[in-house]
Amino acid sequence: MQRRAVVTGAGGGLGSAFCRGLATRGWDVVGVDVQGTARTLDVTDPDACRALARDVQPSLWINNAGVLGAGSAADQPDAEIARVVNVNLLGVVYGSRAAVEVMRPRGAGQILNVGSLASWLPVPGEAVYCATKHGVRAFSLALAVELHGSGIDISVLCPDGIATPMLRDKQDDAGAAMSFTGPRLLEADAVAARGIAMIEGRELIASFPAFRGVMVKLVGLSPRIGQAILRRLEAQGRRTQAKLRERGVRVGVDAPR
Repeated sequence: MQRRAVVTGAGGGLGSAFCRGLATRGWDVVGVDVQGTARTLDVTDPDACRALARDVQPSLWINNAGVLGAGSAADQPDAEIARVVNVNLLGVVYGSRAAVEVMRPRGAGQILNVGSLASWLPVPGEAVYCATKHGVRAFSLALAVELHGSGIDISVLCPDGIATPMLRDKQDDAGAAMSFTGPRLLEADAVAARGIAMIEGRELIASFPAFRGVMVKLVGLSPRIGQAILRRLEAQGRRTQAKLRERGVRVGVDAPR
């Protein structure tokens, strides 16, 4: 039987990379998004998620859809906060529940949830985004415990900043500076490959790259000390944004820095 996979947020960036990577490994991939894909899905609609799962009957579901929504949490519009929470967190919850509904009777299946390194520490300028990714990590780990013995494996991938349109649209936004603090933005294909390796190895959780995962976990251990470090990193990220502007580089369009 051919393996079937659903990938949300497949209209571009990391979602497209997941679709390509899975297809080369023989998966029958159904990539969905609100636009830009043959089949559409609003991940904030639980009924639509269930209908898709019942129709496709996937053995793998990747909750990849996400939005950044950078800016001061005290000043962001209510509608923007609701959008970030609904897509990033509730979208993962709804997608996972829909997948479990069709996988549990078969006693087999896999779910990969895309989190972020932001799930390990507080991120100034991305507080709401950060909260949703903390939620994705917590939800995924708790769901894995709930489903123990069901035959359904849960994985959560926490990558650093990726050179995709999501960051291209934020590279001039000072509020998103923390997304530009890594040595270089990651290639979407490399992140997708790490996620697929997790699926094949049935790994529960992984940060990518691993050394950045260790660093952010250490910073997150002491919030007081971490505040000073994070402010320095934020300033570094703003300098990187300025350099990209000076060089005329557009993230997700030109070669990554």
